[in-house]
Amino acid sequence: MDEFERIIFWVWRIGDSEKTLVELSRNAATAKEALELLKKYSLVVVRKKGRIYLVSLSEKGLNVYRKLGELREFLGIPVPSERREQPAITENQGASTGLESVPTFVADNPWLKVLAQRGRERVGL
Repeated sequence: MDEFERIIFWVWRIGDSEKTLVELSRNAATAKEALELLKKYSLVVVRKKGRIYLVSLSEKGLNVYRKLGELREFLGIPVPSERREQPAITENQGASTGLESVPTFVADNPWLKVLAQRGRERVGL
């Protein structure tokens, strides 16, 4: 696989979420190699939380990821089933949505809507 193909593979693998190095590859050398390749082109943002490195796509990387999604759509290739869009949270959702099993401070928390929207804005949904 040439460098371009590896970049496409790793950008698609990271996607619009934050991943640990272990989630990228269980082989530490492979994960480190992928990380260095993506850093070379400023496609990732790496932050350390304790002893764990968290990897997410930079704006440039997210643009590449979106273009890959557009290409899949153009070719008519379905998106894998693991990438399901989450339903929007509305203010009037209540016990009928299955939230009766969570504490009221979670069910009535307006910050959950704000946090959910931030993730959608980041990936352009």
